[in-house]
Amino acid sequence: MAKEVFRTKYLVFQIYNRLQCLSGLNCVSAEMGTLLNNVTQYYTYVNDELADPRTNKFWLVANPIPILTIMFLYHRFVKVWGPAYMANRKPYNLKWLIVAYNVVQIVLCAHMAFQCITWLYLPGYYSLWCQKINYEDNEVERLIISRVWLYYFIKIMDLLDTVFFILRKKFSQVSFLHVYHHLGMCLLGYIGTKYVPGGHGIMLGFINSAVHAVMYTYYLISITKPQWVKGWWKKYITQLQILQFLLLILHFGHIIFEPSCGYPKWVSFMFLPHNVFILFLFSDFYIKEYILKKRK
Repeated sequence: MAKEVFRTKYLVFQIYNRLQCLSGLNCVSAEMGTLLNNVTQYYTYVNDELADPRTNKFWLVANPIPILTIMFLYHRFVKVWGPAYMANRKPYNLKWLIVAYNVVQIVLCAHMAFQCITWLYLPGYYSLWCQKINYEDNEVERLIISRVWLYYFIKIMDLLDTVFFILRKKFSQVSFLHVYHHLGMCLLGYIGTKYVPGGHGIMLGFINSAVHAVMYTYYLISITKPQWVKGWWKKYITQLQILQFLLLILHFGHIIFEPSCGYPKWVSFMFLPHNVFILFLFSDFYIKEYILKKRK
């Protein structure tokens, strides 16, 4: 319906501008007006009419400017401004700030994963094989909508990982993989929250939250009780992340070949290339760090 309305508006405006030209008015101005109107109407169509009305007015969701600004400032800070600022300064001691940050991450991620299991998958409310988006107004769906937005916000909060690396002068940790992964998750979080909040994509939030709960627990122990940390822990954390990407590739990949699945397939076509690339980067890191180094 939204698509038909957009086409009708576009056709009416085209006819109006053609009549301007035929009546002797400035056709160049008319064509420029057509171009600007087309851009405006297309933006309105994509930003408002295609969006899910349940989440489209949420903070950081209503339009792409806030998240794109955050992503731009993040990239500039971790690649240019931050290293330049820290060049002649000693690393900041952020131990207790990072401890508090890790605790918040553990609580949020574990809570998200727990709710996915107890509210959706164990009761059978959600199918593991294929789950279309449910637009009913009930307690569970309202919970899902709020948690989808919370997951998106957590992905923005994850950017602080890199900020802490910069302020502690851990520049070697700010790899292409690290920055690309964080930026990609912010963008995917925005798209998922705005257009497809719920359904089959919830599995991404569940698996990723569970993995991050484990990961931030490891970070917390390593900064508060470093003597407890064993050398092999980090290796298995990386293996867990690789397993995460493999499971998500299978989860989003199989619905492409499932005609009866009501979940939008464009999500899989958008998500899979990103996930395959991330899997390649993590696998490359794992091979270089834990296999090739060991042989040397």
